Amino acid sequence: MDEQLQKILNNVNFNVNAKKQTMDLTVLPHGESSPISFHANYRLVERGDDTEIVILNVASDRLWVDELVKMWLEKSNFQYRVPQSVAGFIKMFLK
Repeated sequence: MDEQLQKILNNVNFNVNAKKQTMDLTVLPHGESSPISFHANYRLVERGDDTEIVILNVASDRLWVDELVKMWLEKSNFQYRVPQSVAGFIKMFLK
């Protein structure tokens, strides 16, 4: 995890269900008393040698965070091109 994120987040929990193509993330931001949970649906897209992870939607257990994430996803389709050097490894866990 990035050093800056480690400074602001505690107790990060991350789970993937490859069959359902879902991810669950729970974080406890520094200074907060209760964790924030996220649930995301994703899809792996393969185009030739390229592999992308596409986040279809994200929901949070906090209304204000949920609304911010929805606005962010509406403006920018979240697609992440996986480097070829790790694509095989990523596909083992997410596909």
